[in-house]
Amino acid sequence: MPAFIIQFAHCHEDFRLAELDALSELEGVAVRYAADGYSAESPILVVEMDSAASAAKLVRRAILIRSVSEYWGSGATYAELFEEVKRTPERWGEYMHRSFKFTVEGFGRSLTQKEKVAVIESFSFLGFEGPIRMKDAEAEFLVCEDYGETDLPVPPETPKKLWFGRIVGRGSRHLIDVFDVKKRKYLGNTTMDAELSLVMANQALAQPGTLVYDPFMGTGSFLLTCAHFGACSMGSDIDGRQIRGTAGFRRGVNGISANVDQYQVADRVLGSAVFDISRNPWRAGALFDAIVTDPPYGVRAGAKRLGRKNGTVPQKSFTVIDGVENYKRSDYYPPTVAYEMSAVVSDLLAFAAERLVVGGRLVYWLPTVADEYEPEDVPLHPALRLVANSEQPFGSWSRRLITMVKVAASPERAGPQAAAHDPAHKNFRDKYFNRGSKHVAIVGGGAAGFYTAARLLAKTQGSNRVLVDIFEQLPTPHGLVRYGVAPDHPEVKNCMSKFRDVAEDKRVRYFGNVKVGGSGGGGGLTLQTLQSVYDGVVLAYGASQDKKLGIPGEDGSGDRLGVLSARRFVAWYNGLPAAQDLRPDLESFDKIVIIGHGNVALDCARMLLTDPDVLAKTDITAQALDALRRSKIRHVQMVGRRGPLQVSFTTKELREMTKIPGLRIVSDVALISDECASEAGMAYLAKSRPLKRMMDLLLKHATPQSAGDGSCSATAAADGSAGKSFELSFLKSPVQVLFDRKWDSGSFGNDNASATTTVPQVLRLQKNTLEGPPDAAKAQPTGEFVDVPCAMVLRSIGYASTPIEGAPFDSQRKIVPNIGGRATDANGELVPGLYVAGWLKRGPIGVIATTMQDAYRTADAVAVDMANSAEQSPRCVSRAVIDARLAGLGLDKAAVVTNADWKKLESYEIENGNRQGKPREKVPSVRDMLHVIRN
Repeated sequence: MPAFIIQFAHCHEDFRLAELDALSELEGVAVRYAADGYSAESPILVVEMDSAASAAKLVRRAILIRSVSEYWGSGATYAELFEEVKRTPERWGEYMHRSFKFTVEGFGRSLTQKEKVAVIESFSFLGFEGPIRMKDAEAEFLVCEDYGETDLPVPPETPKKLWFGRIVGRGSRHLIDVFDVKKRKYLGNTTMDAELSLVMANQALAQPGTLVYDPFMGTGSFLLTCAHFGACSMGSDIDGRQIRGTAGFRRGVNGISANVDQYQVADRVLGSAVFDISRNPWRAGALFDAIVTDPPYGVRAGAKRLGRKNGTVPQKSFTVIDGVENYKRSDYYPPTVAYEMSAVVSDLLAFAAERLVVGGRLVYWLPTVADEYEPEDVPLHPALRLVANSEQPFGSWSRRLITMVKVAASPERAGPQAAAHDPAHKNFRDKYFNRGSKHVAIVGGGAAGFYTAARLLAKTQGSNRVLVDIFEQLPTPHGLVRYGVAPDHPEVKNCMSKFRDVAEDKRVRYFGNVKVGGSGGGGGLTLQTLQSVYDGVVLAYGASQDKKLGIPGEDGSGDRLGVLSARRFVAWYNGLPAAQDLRPDLESFDKIVIIGHGNVALDCARMLLTDPDVLAKTDITAQALDALRRSKIRHVQMVGRRGPLQVSFTTKELREMTKIPGLRIVSDVALISDECASEAGMAYLAKSRPLKRMMDLLLKHATPQSAGDGSCSATAAADGSAGKSFELSFLKSPVQVLFDRKWDSGSFGNDNASATTTVPQVLRLQKNTLEGPPDAAKAQPTGEFVDVPCAMVLRSIGYASTPIEGAPFDSQRKIVPNIGGRATDANGELVPGLYVAGWLKRGPIGVIATTMQDAYRTADAVAVDMANSAEQSPRCVSRAVIDARLAGLGLDKAAVVTNADWKKLESYEIENGNRQGKPREKVPSVRDMLHVIRN
């Protein structure tokens, strides 16, 4: 077969062969070429066809082919080229006396006019005697000098290959100018450029006698180009505004119909319709010869389908307006939801498999993230065969023109073949807008973690965009806001609404039920893993342990509990899974002693003394409520080692104690008065108005201790009844816990009891005196002791953070050493990319507002560092890459609890609680949480 030279345009190199093969089938021209004969770095492809007429027919509507020439010769040098040309002099004779023209072109190097003339004159050995005509020559010859790479700073001096032939046909690249979008009367922000619209029409084999359909027609580019080549075309879209011309750049021109008239294809563009393609009205069976479309994948606009996020039908749809139900009115727009890209493509393939005729083609654009793409990402269907996959790159992302042909009738209910992994086009819109973003991991889903995330979202926008992943060991987020705030303080939990907003932001992901730390394994992750994947890691996991007293008997004896952690007691009644095995002794005696003068200690006292019927309306757990209903605790004594001016609780917490009905508040009124009236005390109170108000409140409501030693064990009410009491005791330090001791019951205020009784525990306290000014007072032991009988003791003397493997840790201060939230090592040097927030940063002090401000400062440091490193590529270019690397490094994806999962659990808790008259009923075990989520 004769050889021909195909000269491609220098663009869309990956589309060339796909269009060539499509044109071969369309025109019925057999084309043969070597599989290794094509290079994207060259504009030349040598092919074999049966005749020059066939060659001209093949390229007559080509967009990416400039010309096709009868092959006369080639060579690495002109000497080699001339030698080959001279071997076939029989070709010359036909053109000896005809008008002719030489076209000399360079690929990879521009040729001067002088150089072109020299090349033409070098072919004088052909002996052509006809006139030279620059227009309408009877014979036109092509000389192509191929210099190879076109992006070299200095072009090579000599070409890699020389080609010579007689041009027998040209493509239709002039149509690019004809259909230039800038010349159209109507266009929109999703209008496809002319060149690729025409290429797609060729890929679809659009020709007279075929029906082409675009289910996402937008402004109708494909309808125009397919109709130009003779096909009948039609389209639909869920948004009729673009079709009608009310959403384009140029308005008032009758929308798509203006372009139809402009290109004189009204007899072939059959029309358009407005509907959701996922709920289309087309009758079943084969209808179309081709489906050509560009699904809206999100660069300019995301795909939509009818529906609502929660799956309900809006009642306004049925509102009667002027006697007509709203959904039947012409101006009604039904609600829509996002149409995720992988779902769009899956539905598209299923639609094509059913609605295409056998042999019909589906031609569509598939967006993808460049470094995530794998050939297996292209969806397949048993009724469709992939014939072309051409990439148009845009840096970090690209789009691929996919061409498929229907090879068989679609099996009943057959869908696309399931992919073995999440394809690169899944959630493409999010990936596109997040490309180039820095990624930050926050370890800890409590207040510090969420406030850090909130601030990062506010401080990082545009080119400094930061994406945040929050890792939490529990399935549930919000940390101590959920498990530390007292149930009767719902107003303190209002910050959870802000946390919900943060979690709903597309820039944030929640990874619940994931342990970070240790050596990894078991579905968990190491800190080193996070540091290798994320551009920054913020440690915000708080303080999970508490300080111990270090006294004999603290750990209990037999059934006696000794001293329990107030932190653990709070976690128990708040539903923390790890604390549900706690069995506080609330029944063996009527008194509990709490060591500590902070808000947590007051919370515990209030919970023990509040009527359970009041607590039943809060989110206290059912287990804790039942235990408190059975409780025999009537008296709580709070003990502190220093005096009244050194207490740590707030006036608000103390005031709540005064509002408990029937509760008698007892304290050393004389000591309080003396401390406040002293010269040092007055000076100190003058500097602290809140403390002055607190002392005034305490003096107003407290009654003096009746026992000479101030222990006031189970103090009786003034009327002799056994009422509830709360005692604030000062200047005492615990030294020992004794168990099952005989005690004089007369000191309980119970005249009917026997002379002695056995009490479960006795807390021995040593009395103290204070030395130094009020703001630096230190307790000094006196050697005098007092015993207090009780059921158990709670200690509330502070929390302590624990180290995480791989992070620096100050074992004395129990914090991660840092400078303004940036972690530092043992030498005080900054640890790049490692940050700390919350109690782990400053120690367990302050309230939620304190944590918020602290987290904001850390987030500001992270934002500054991310902005300063903006020119550096992120460690991972997308979340899909992060997920793949985390999975490869030990993360059990199936075990992860997402924000959507948490919302399911929260809805379950709220619904269950509302049935009981509570704001929620917390699920207190991880196993049950996961059961609710998964089922």
